Amino acid sequence: MKRSGFKRKATVPLRRTALKKKSKASISKLQRELWELCKQIIRKMYGNVCYTCGRGPLQGSNWHTGHMIAKASLGAFLKYDLRLLRPQCYHCNINCGGMGAVFIENMRKREGNKYVDQILQDRQITVKAYDHYLICKEQYERALQGSFEPSGSTGD
Repeated sequence: MKRSGFKRKATVPLRRTALKKKSKASISKLQRELWELCKQIIRKMYGNVCYTCGRGPLQGSNWHTGHMIAKASLGAFLKYDLRLLRPQCYHCNINCGGMGAVFIENMRKREGNKYVDQILQDRQITVKAYDHYLICKEQYERALQGSFEPSGSTGD
């Protein structure tokens, strides 16, 4: 049943106040921009051959950037770290869940045990996500301006 107009409570109009501080960009927008930079850098550094199965040449929607460890289980410090990222085909990254075991095995062969062990130790590092992402974004934008060399093997 609808109320008649005279029974409604009078509302006080909201007053607009000036913003006290400049609002930051949303963290999700920053993450999207950071992921785009990561994809560009990884594609330039490592080419278009799948890191886990060796298929190539990758192109279009078949050319993914995969993580050594699932992105959902990583903290802010490693989520967009270039040491963990390599090109992967759609099949390996999506259908096979990233093929983490093969990925780590290939990483140990190509980069060395110390390299992988350091990454695994870095999982314990905690940082403020927003501030860390801003720093990473600046570094990656500068890196895109320079030249790329695939990271060398540290050997063991």
